[in-house]
Amino acid sequence: MAEHTPRRNIETWAHELPASFIECRTTGHRWEPHSAVWDKQARAYHVIHECDRCHTQRKAWWNRNGEITSAGYSYPEGYLTKDVGYIGADGRGVLRTEYLARIFTTTARGNGSTPQASC
Repeated sequence: MAEHTPRRNIETWAHELPASFIECRTTGHRWEPHSAVWDKQARAYHVIHECDRCHTQRKAWWNRNGEITSAGYSYPEGYLTKDVGYIGADGRGVLRTEYLARIFTTTARGNGSTPQASC
């Protein structure tokens, strides 16, 4: 019988993620140029962009015409959900709620509450 690894609770996992991971998973990565090197043997540029928040790298091979011939990502340790499983709509909602709790504070304004940046 195959041994089953128990899944972690998504709320606990999200709460333990660094703020930069939560922000990127909620609003998307913020890509910055990292490097572009011509590879003679491959006859293509190896182009890397890196997120300035979480340090995920987007790597691609571009030919002389700028066509992307292959691409992929390298993630920092702890970014991927190895023990949580697939993050569906409910899980993405948990991440957005965690984002609000960490990035914004609620202050009373007028007739209701409005999130304000807590910078």
